[in-house]
Amino acid sequence: MALPQLVIFDMDDVLCHYDLGKRLRFLAKIADVTARDVQAAIWDSGFESASDAGGFPESTDYLAAFSARLGYNISEEKWVEARRAAMEPNLAVLAIVKSIKARAELALYTNNGPLVKKHFGALFPEAAALIENTFCSYEFGAKKPDPESYRRLLKVLGREPSECWFIDDKKSNVEGARMAGIASHHFRSAKLLAEDARMKGFEL
Repeated sequence: MALPQLVIFDMDDVLCHYDLGKRLRFLAKIADVTARDVQAAIWDSGFESASDAGGFPESTDYLAAFSARLGYNISEEKWVEARRAAMEPNLAVLAIVKSIKARAELALYTNNGPLVKKHFGALFPEAAALIENTFCSYEFGAKKPDPESYRRLLKVLGREPSECWFIDDKKSNVEGARMAGIASHHFRSAKLLAEDARMKGFEL
């Protein structure tokens, strides 16, 4: 079995633990509304999903629409602060990433909009120090698990599906990648990821 030349990692709940509740509470406090109000306006409404799929390619347009739905003119700094508060690095997985980097090119592919792309270094410095190729789904006008989103990602990276290995915590995203011809790992724990990485030929 050939060693994968490119390994693509999801971000939330793979490279980091993501707590949406913390983010909701942070936003609710500054906007003087309830966390349920925030979830209904931003997430349950489909707004965030539409943004992930490329609905707001410019960060200024996204933030303006986000503010309008929140009912509060949130600054870019506070938006980043709220996002960062919900993220805790998964140190065990990052150690695996560091080992894989010695043998393969790395990329990060997350379902997110323009502000995560713009401020990735501030949001997740631990991952930014390891992975130079970082992509958010809005850049491709489609999001995971749409197989086309993976095809567009690989086109930018100049890679064939057979050269790649993809890791994501959502089974639907894994299945979408497989439909695009990419060998994939359904992430459940660092231990299982390490075992699969060794089977692929990586030395950890």
